[in-house]
Amino acid sequence: MKKILFVCDKNECTSFGRLTLNLVKAVTPEFETHVLWLKTPKFFPDAAKSAEGAAAVVSPDSYTSHEVWAKSLYTGFMSFRSPLKKAIKAVQPDVVFFIRPELGFLVPVAKSALKACKNDGRTVMFVHDTFAETLYPTSAKFILLNLFYIRATVKADSFVYNSRWTREQAAAHFGKKMSCAPGSVIGCPIDQDLFNKPEVAITADDKKAFRRKHGMRNFEGMCVNVSLDEPRKNIDTYFETARLRPDVAFVRVGKLSERLREIINVKKLYNVYHFERLNATELRDFYRHADLMVYPSLLEGFGLPPIESLACGTPALCAATSAVKENLEGVVPLIDPPTDAEAYAKVIDRVIAGENVVDEKRAAELLLHCSMNSFKNCVLSALTSFLSRP
Repeated sequence: MKKILFVCDKNECTSFGRLTLNLVKAVTPEFETHVLWLKTPKFFPDAAKSAEGAAAVVSPDSYTSHEVWAKSLYTGFMSFRSPLKKAIKAVQPDVVFFIRPELGFLVPVAKSALKACKNDGRTVMFVHDTFAETLYPTSAKFILLNLFYIRATVKADSFVYNSRWTREQAAAHFGKKMSCAPGSVIGCPIDQDLFNKPEVAITADDKKAFRRKHGMRNFEGMCVNVSLDEPRKNIDTYFETARLRPDVAFVRVGKLSERLREIINVKKLYNVYHFERLNATELRDFYRHADLMVYPSLLEGFGLPPIESLACGTPALCAATSAVKENLEGVVPLIDPPTDAEAYAKVIDRVIAGENVVDEKRAAELLLHCSMNSFKNCVLSALTSFLSRP
C-alpha cells in the first residue's frame, strides 16, 4: 500500500485543518495515511478542542498523527526542517502533501529527504488562491512571507487547485514553472452530513421565532453573511445593502473589527447583528433560518459559505466574481458590478416576497460536485496521475 504524509500548520477546527482531515478521509483506505501537524501556540491553543474537532471529521484510527512544536511559524522556518526530514525518514511516504503555499519553504526539504528514501516519492502542493501573493504588494509582512515562505512553492513536483480560477491565477503569478507542472483541479468538499436541509421544513413562523430568540424583532426577514474583515470580502457593500433595507435583519458571522463598528455607527445600522464565534451546528441553524445568504465577496479561491447555505435549503446571492462565478453562475443570482448595493436589495425583496431564485437542478448538480464522494474521486485520480508519471 502506498503511503501519504500530509503537512499542516493549522489546528483541526480551522478551515485548513478540516481540509487536511477531509483529504485524509478522501485517500483512506487506498493510502496508509499520516499527518504531520506543525504546531505553534497561536494556532494550536487548545489540545482538547483540536482533538474534538478532528474526531468530528474523521476517525482518529484512520490515520497516524505526528506533531512538532515551535514558538511561531517564524521560528519554525528553521526548526521545522529537521523534524520534517525525520518524519519522512520514518514514514517513507510515496507522497508528501503540503496543505498551503505558506509551507512552500519546506518543499525543498521534503524533496531532499525523499531522495534519501530512494522510493521515488513526490511532493504535492495544494494552492487555494494567490491573495497573500498579490493583494498586499506594499505590506512588509506579505513581502517577507512571499520571499521566505511562499517562493519555493514552485519547486513542488505537482499541484492541486480548488478551482479553475485559482489555477489560472496561480499560473499567471508563479509563471511557467507552475503552469507547466502536473496539476489538477480537485475542488473542495462541504460537510453534507452537517450542512443539509432539516427533516421538517422550516416555516415562516419558525424563522420569526429564531430571529426573536437571537434578539432580532420586528423584521420582515433575515440575511446572513460569513466573512473576514478583508477588503476583498466587500463587507461595505453588505452594510450598504442593510442601510437600504432597514426592515430586514442583516447578520454577519465573523469578528467585529473597529473599522466595521465605525461603519455601523456612522450609518446607524440598527438592523445589523454580529455573531463572532458560532460553532458549525450554530452556523447551520443560521443558514437554515435565513431567507438569503448574501455573499458580495470580490475575490474567492472557491467560496464555501454560499454552497453550504444552498445545502441547508437557503438561497444565496453573490457577486459575479472569481471562483464564486465559476461555481454559482446559473445556480443563483449573481450581481455585476459586485458593489451595486441596490441590485442586492432588489433580489432580497424578491426572495422575501416568496420568489424562488435558485435553479434547483443546477444547485443539485453543484452539491453533488461538492460532495465527499466527488472530492475523493478527484483526489485519488490526481494522485494516481502524479505517481504514474516518470
